[in-house]
Amino acid sequence: MLDSLLNDGWDYHDRESERLAGELEAEAGSVHDAELGPFLHLANHTLGEHLADWPRARRLAEKVLEGRTPKPETSLAWLRLAVARLMEGDATAAISAELAGLAAANDPLAALIEARFWLCAALVGSKRAPQAAQIYAQALALADRIGEAAPARAVAVASNNLAAELVEAAHRTPAEDALMDRAADAAHVYWLRCGNWVNEELALQLKAQVALALDRPHAALELADAALKVIAANGKRPIDSAFLHLARSRASAAVGDADSRHRELALADAAAKDAPNEDLKAWYAEERAKAIR
Repeated sequence: MLDSLLNDGWDYHDRESERLAGELEAEAGSVHDAELGPFLHLANHTLGEHLADWPRARRLAEKVLEGRTPKPETSLAWLRLAVARLMEGDATAAISAELAGLAAANDPLAALIEARFWLCAALVGSKRAPQAAQIYAQALALADRIGEAAPARAVAVASNNLAAELVEAAHRTPAEDALMDRAADAAHVYWLRCGNWVNEELALQLKAQVALALDRPHAALELADAALKVIAANGKRPIDSAFLHLARSRASAAVGDADSRHRELALADAAAKDAPNEDLKAWYAEERAKAIR
């Protein structure tokens, strides 16, 4: 039951968050050591970020960890608890959990950096991007400094989420523009270290969106084209292809190429028709309407 919940829960965690929260709480007493990390990751994300109930996320993490002693292979679970406590506002208890986890970790510095990026992701997921920005740049500098020892997936996810949040913002300061640009670049760099071709093309797509937001249409054209080439070389991603052609249409309009604008829009529409469900088609229609205003 728990194995399937941890695998399948991500498929509906955003649409049926309350359902999943109840299911996770029901399984709190049956979590084995090897499942602690995935369980608390899903729990914090669902209860804390989607339901905006960090006290509930904290209680669940504490229940799961009750009676356990941190070990090298489970040490990061205490850092997940630390994030939940910190997001709730209990800094003292958060630091206590963090220190317990770090004391057991094989590489305390890498573990600490990973926890900082989890915190950035939690802040962004809780619509607190300005606070995430306060620690993101320093955490990224530290991750870059330790090189291959850095927790690539945590850096990639937090960077991706921060850039995606900022690119959708109605207004940004010059400092936020620079942060968005840096986060999108970091997401691409770190996804190349730990992800697959889908992560690569999505990172390029995000960079194209950022380029458009920063009024760099020529760069957006090149980035969208690079992402389309990744898809063509590996498989099919209809909705991603649609968004990439839509980005190229917007960029073509920005450089005054009306023919390319219309051609890319037609290619986007054609790709969107192959999207696997109606929700994705509706999402494309919304974005298309924004693009042609």
